[in-house]
Amino acid sequence: MLALEPRVVDAVWAAVERYIPERGEVFHPLGCHRRRIPDRDVFEAVLFRLVTGCS
Repeated sequence: MLALEPRVVDAVWAAVERYIPERGEVFHPLGCHRRRIPDRDVFEAVLFRLVTGCS
């Protein structure tokens, strides 16, 4: 069973997306940092935690 329907997540993301600042890819000169996780993936993970209450 899904925690949230995909269309609900899409609607909430559409409302929140405009408040997230745009950030370009920043590359470290030595190439030693991890790549940035997309904002949408992080947002979905936060929603999952809020809906399910898992720790």
